[in-house]
Amino acid sequence: MGLASEKPDLTRQSDVDLVRLCLGGDKSAFAELVRRHGGLLRTHIRRMGAQGADADDMAQEAFMSAYEHLSEFRFDGAFVGWLKRIASRRYLKRMRANQKYLLTDDMSPFEPEPSANEGDFRAHNLDAALNRLKPVERLCVTLNFSGDLSHQEIADELKLPLGTVKSHIKRAMDQLKAILNAGSTVVMETGT
Repeated sequence: MGLASEKPDLTRQSDVDLVRLCLGGDKSAFAELVRRHGGLLRTHIRRMGAQGADADDMAQEAFMSAYEHLSEFRFDGAFVGWLKRIASRRYLKRMRANQKYLLTDDMSPFEPEPSANEGDFRAHNLDAALNRLKPVERLCVTLNFSGDLSHQEIADELKLPLGTVKSHIKRAMDQLKAILNAGSTVVMETGT
């Protein structure tokens, strides 16, 4: 005979159920949400352009903000999407405040810093392909596809003209397709 106060197995709960448990005061349910989505959130922030420790800090800040504003989650979309929006806005706020990650409208070709593993570059790796984009292009395309922000929302957040944001995303997508397709061809030709 089970006790009525036994807690459900949190790993088997949906995000929506975990949010409801959190709103009811169950802090361990939020810990499960952090465990479940922490890596994804850090990856999202890194793809926007944050470096390792900064991405970790911003992910933690986003989770803290989400916890503080959990009652504002409207259950009209995925929790992780809501979380990514919080993280995206925190990243942009920090970027503007620190001017560490500057956006530029410079249209000259972007040359990424050579890495120690440049010879090991695998074009089919999305993160490596994203790193080959100009920072502003990477940010726009990540906010659009991973952060689920519209072109207009990105323009508003970055204080860029809508046409400029659309151009950045179009160029980024064209470059990503070329990089990823080139990587597929190399992989197929070498048989690996």
